[in-house]
Amino acid sequence: MAKLFSPEWLDELKSRCDIVDIIGRYVPLKKNGRELAGCCPFHHEKTASFFVYPESQSYHCFGCKESGDVIKFISKYENLGFVDSVGRLANIANMPLPELKDVDQNQIALKKKERDTILSALRDAGLYYHKNLYSNHPQAEVAVKYIHKRQILPEFVRRFGLGCSLDYESAIKYLRGKGYSDDILRKAGLLSEANGRIFDAFGKRLTFPIIDKDGAVIGFSARLLEDKELAKYKNTSASYIFNKSEVIFGINLIKKERDEARHNNKDFSGLSNIIIVEGQIDVISMHQFGFCNTVACLGTAITPMHARKLKQFSENIILLLDGDGAGKKATLRSIDVLRRGSLNVKVASLPEGKDPDEFLHTYGAEKMRNILDNAIDGIEYKIKAVAENFDLSDRMQKAKFVREALVVIKSLEDMAEQDIYLELVKQYSGTPLDILRADLAKIPETELPFWEREASAIEEPRKVVDTMKLDGYDKADTYIVASFLYNKDYCQAFYDSAKDLFFLDEGLKEALEYIKQVISSGGRPSISGLYSFTDVDNSTPLLKYAVNYEFTPDPLPEITLQSYFLKNKEHKLKIERDKLNMICIDAVDSNARTDAMRQVIELTKELNQNKEEQNLLSQKYTTNINLLSKKPRN
Repeated sequence: MAKLFSPEWLDELKSRCDIVDIIGRYVPLKKNGRELAGCCPFHHEKTASFFVYPESQSYHCFGCKESGDVIKFISKYENLGFVDSVGRLANIANMPLPELKDVDQNQIALKKKERDTILSALRDAGLYYHKNLYSNHPQAEVAVKYIHKRQILPEFVRRFGLGCSLDYESAIKYLRGKGYSDDILRKAGLLSEANGRIFDAFGKRLTFPIIDKDGAVIGFSARLLEDKELAKYKNTSASYIFNKSEVIFGINLIKKERDEARHNNKDFSGLSNIIIVEGQIDVISMHQFGFCNTVACLGTAITPMHARKLKQFSENIILLLDGDGAGKKATLRSIDVLRRGSLNVKVASLPEGKDPDEFLHTYGAEKMRNILDNAIDGIEYKIKAVAENFDLSDRMQKAKFVREALVVIKSLEDMAEQDIYLELVKQYSGTPLDILRADLAKIPETELPFWEREASAIEEPRKVVDTMKLDGYDKADTYIVASFLYNKDYCQAFYDSAKDLFFLDEGLKEALEYIKQVISSGGRPSISGLYSFTDVDNSTPLLKYAVNYEFTPDPLPEITLQSYFLKNKEHKLKIERDKLNMICIDAVDSNARTDAMRQVIELTKELNQNKEEQNLLSQKYTTNINLLSKKPRN
């Protein structure tokens, strides 16, 4: 990376980006002697072990051992490659990036230019859709009628940039007239194609622009207004700019609120809380009624990336999801994700069948404030949810409740916190605390709560490859690629070994090429970086599977990854041996046959050694798991 950014230029960049100021934008910090301390954003903790050192312009976490300078922090926190992290800081420092000269650097420059053009197209589309609302077009009248029906005030139509598409052609024609190519419009998710016809992806829909925290339009969510045969809501298709599992509707407005509060109060350490609701109209209604710290996660499950982004603005979350069965399940699943992101979670319960928009327009802001003020702790909510599933007047049902409640409590790391909730289970069941503690010790660490067990039995996990079975080699290969792409900490020890990986799948080969290039240039692989490197959406099913990989809890991921590297090597050796066996069968020349047989013998020895190493790793994994299960909990 030195040929792209000189050491002198990087030093100048870091001198302009004070690490305390930059990290303070993401993590609430408090003075601790000559340093500043806060809860680590990279692992779950209650007590601050993350320290920022102004003198050395560095940070270190004594919990997870993560450390580095301001560039590494941005890279880790925002899941960006080295170049993108430097670019983000250069933008903050108002420093132009050095001129790019060689082939690779020109490619980076072209990709940046393309990204900027896509963002410009999205911005222009948003402005065009918004202006449509004020036309006399019949479709605009339908959209305005719907807006009035939902009681959205004009001020908030403007604040959230609502708009509408009048038909399936005019937006594309307008954007082409602005100089945007169909290729750019396609990559922006604005253009769709079917049966040889090109049309507006959001034709005849009410549009909600999705705006990132820096104010850039990165996509749209659009609601159907008439045709009942199409999907009610449609979102921008996934790209390296738009990832539905990361975007937060309304994040630009809470950033604005945070920045204004920080400007007026130098001791400001974050918003008092952030309220999460389900839909865009719920967000708009909450803002209309004065709850301007409200966001939504675009109808998708809350993810660790959502948690990480929200923590930049507050450590306290209130979940205000719909009061129906689906809303309750979404709440239960969201609590753990947010808690693992070191966020304090409370749950505010709406009457069954009501969403925030309906509730506000029926009962008003004061009633909503009462509900929010009476929000209960996330773990307490989970235990109450367990209790609602059992008849506690029945002895057998009560016993089942106790066990399910203990599964919830087992997930807590702090024994003092466990005791608080054991007391709550005692109140529900009348079971003495000493018996509850004894039963808690018997609950396996890995047991899932009942709603997760139901989900795994009923719902398919988020996979792209749901129609094909993965063999052992595919499982190994996709896990390896996913681990690198998701920038897992345990991958760093395997960076040098990446060059020896072997993939048959063309998509995984592309990903490996990207991973090797990023590692060799001193950066870290990322999903967004891969989208910049190759066309993931039109790639192979195995690459899509890796990009959408669902990691399951694993206390020893380093051993798992090492075993999969061995599995990958085994595959390579077997293919080489099979080729040589064919030579042995087909060879006419005896010398060629003898040479091939010698190589087959050598490869067989290597395969046997590889299998021994896999067996030893398997034994090591089992031994360590047993030791972990016997380790006393602090």
